[in-house]
Amino acid sequence: MLFLSGCAARSYAQDDVPVPPLEAGLLLTFHPICVHFALALTMFGLACDWAGSWRQHPQWQYAGRLSFFAGVVATGLAVLSGWIEQELPRPASVFDPQIREVLFYHEYLGYGLLGLFLVLAIVRARIHGHLPTVFIMLSVLGLGGFIVQGYLGGELVYRYGAGVRAVQILSSRPAGGHKKAPGEATPGASEGTGK
Repeated sequence: MLFLSGCAARSYAQDDVPVPPLEAGLLLTFHPICVHFALALTMFGLACDWAGSWRQHPQWQYAGRLSFFAGVVATGLAVLSGWIEQELPRPASVFDPQIREVLFYHEYLGYGLLGLFLVLAIVRARIHGHLPTVFIMLSVLGLGGFIVQGYLGGELVYRYGAGVRAVQILSSRPAGGHKKAPGEATPGASEGTGK
């Protein structure tokens, strides 16, 4: 599936815009997919588990536990794919100095969250019945970490264009290399003259 989407993207690309290697495109699209599953499954799983423990519904706890375990696996895949993406060669960007600092916090918070959730998953596998308060508090702390992690990831993508092919390519071009859109006026030309 990822191979086909990479081929489709390559066939629709503009001829004058360089296209990254197909292998890079596959990995670049894998990290956001894993992140969404990690967040959704972990949060949903913990919410079901907490509610099941509070209301004494073993079926809710069972569903929550399975979803939580799947979320921890997805978190591991998100960390792995993010690390691989960071190691891939990419064009230089004017935002590289700003990206480095935010990426440092994003990367190491990801490692810390994965470690926390792995420990919680091991502990959760041994808990039967009512959840201890310490487990709930640590899982709330982990979900708070997910919120900070999501904010940092959003800063990387939406503010600095990390992993966004168009931003990387356009920011690496010389200032005079801007291609005008249809109907865009030439800089410095007076309006109404058509120059």
